[in-house]
Amino acid sequence: MTRTSLRRLAASLPFLLSIAATGSPAFAADPAPLAGCAAKRQDVQTQLDYARAHKNKAQEAKLNIALKQIEENCTDEGLRREREADVSKKEKKVAERKAELEEAKAAGKNAKVGKLQKKLQSAEDELAKAQSQLSK
Repeated sequence: MTRTSLRRLAASLPFLLSIAATGSPAFAADPAPLAGCAAKRQDVQTQLDYARAHKNKAQEAKLNIALKQIEENCTDEGLRREREADVSKKEKKVAERKAELEEAKAAGKNAKVGKLQKKLQSAEDELAKAQSQLSK
């Protein structure tokens, strides 16, 4: 290394150390993702911050109520049970849509088949979304 490059390095050293000491995201470890009520609370808080930033008073009031209800009533176990019940409900809906589609195919109602396939796809999408919520 040349003298000039050593001087530059020495000059930038305090700056680099100050960044590391302040906990810059570049040096921070990734925090564990939130789950359950904590994740739900964080989602509402994020929406609340957005509503405040955009001066949407009506949305802000609704989100404040939601946040208060989460803080007062949410338990991880209760949330898990709700989400499992939702998945069960969506699974039943998918089964119903499949049965309707098979019935239409068996009866030769080709005009209904396309419509029922779309309804089945929609029900399957809702089920996948509900299942993904189980892990949150």
